[in-house]
Amino acid sequence: MNDRVGYYCWAGPDTIRMTNLKFFNPKIDIGSLMKSYDYEYLAKVKEIFNITDFWASYSWGFSEKSEQEQYDFLLSKLDNFKKLGIKLHAYIQGTNLVYEDYKDKDWFCKDEKGRLVSYYRGRKVVCLNNPEFKNYLIQKIQKTYNLGFDGIFIDNIQMGQIPIPSYSSNQLFTFAGCKCSVCINKFYNDYSKEIPDVIEDLNTSEYLKFRVKSTNQFISEISEIVHKGKMEFGTNSFDPKFNSKEMFGTDIKFLEKNQDYILFENHSLPNERGQNNEYVDKFIEFNAIQKPVFVLSYKKGIGHDSEFNQQDFNNIYTEDKRFKFFSCIKGSEYFTHNIWHNLYLNKLSKPSFNYHLKLGYFEFKDTWEKNLIKIPFLKSLLRKYYNPIYTMRMENNSFRKLLYFFEQLLLK
Repeated sequence: MNDRVGYYCWAGPDTIRMTNLKFFNPKIDIGSLMKSYDYEYLAKVKEIFNITDFWASYSWGFSEKSEQEQYDFLLSKLDNFKKLGIKLHAYIQGTNLVYEDYKDKDWFCKDEKGRLVSYYRGRKVVCLNNPEFKNYLIQKIQKTYNLGFDGIFIDNIQMGQIPIPSYSSNQLFTFAGCKCSVCINKFYNDYSKEIPDVIEDLNTSEYLKFRVKSTNQFISEISEIVHKGKMEFGTNSFDPKFNSKEMFGTDIKFLEKNQDYILFENHSLPNERGQNNEYVDKFIEFNAIQKPVFVLSYKKGIGHDSEFNQQDFNNIYTEDKRFKFFSCIKGSEYFTHNIWHNLYLNKLSKPSFNYHLKLGYFEFKDTWEKNLIKIPFLKSLLRKYYNPIYTMRMENNSFRKLLYFFEQLLLK
């Protein structure tokens, strides 16, 4: 398949349940989230965007018993994808789970002080070195064999706590990774020393290498299981403007070797002010990536993007035609007029090429916040309280709003 277009769209009963868990008393267009896998909707999506690949929600990390309704929902829509010739990738949440449903499990990551690591409201990060968790995920994938899925997509694979980016520094001043009992023992067996609280030198850190090695092993095992089921395998590779080994413990070249495609998710939706994804195109060229690459771009991120308009989709189409990667359309998690909904199609037409769109070098701003976090006192404060601050950001609505502006500037 030489020309591909993706559509990333969460729907069904568990997507509604997850939206209620992640956010605070959200207003949801339930009809929108329940009809997105119907034949009529899919046919219209294919007519407008000429999509070839569709990522649909299968498992959000609730208990398997309670997720059965979501499994049945997606399977009941399977023929709609088959009739339209759309490749269906089943979405499975990765290294985080709904804590209340699994709080009796000793699968969760720990930071340097033994605290749990938050992923989102009500969700905690699990350790990809934990053999029981890996077995749980493997069994979940094996249960999808012969159901009719074309691929399995594992989202949000990260090795423990994600640090604050080092930017120009060569040291991570917040803890990165996991210090659970499994990781402590595994690292000691490999290096005969304790896991450090701070990575002193990014170039030589044994623990940074350990994080990447752990993630590679996890990816390799999951890839083998998915491929045994004769399905494509892919993961969310986050944003390549960050150092993936440093931030997430992932090695893009290793991912390419073990996956059937790469999918980057970022905040670089092309616009008339010069923002664009040319840097992803350069990243593909520099790293000689041969596998298909999909790019899914937001404006500001989940919970802050209102519905994209025709011009936005024209700009996405323009990038798709100019750059080496394939576009992936954001079909869900829109927040318009305080209502959560999936993409409404009634006002949209086939996208066209925007000859006025500036595509080329775009400089990511070195904001004052990036310099602020280099101040020794603030670095010391963040080193000590980063985990509790991040947890409050997820669990407290007022604090989440307070930190939003700061967070957006860090992502630029």
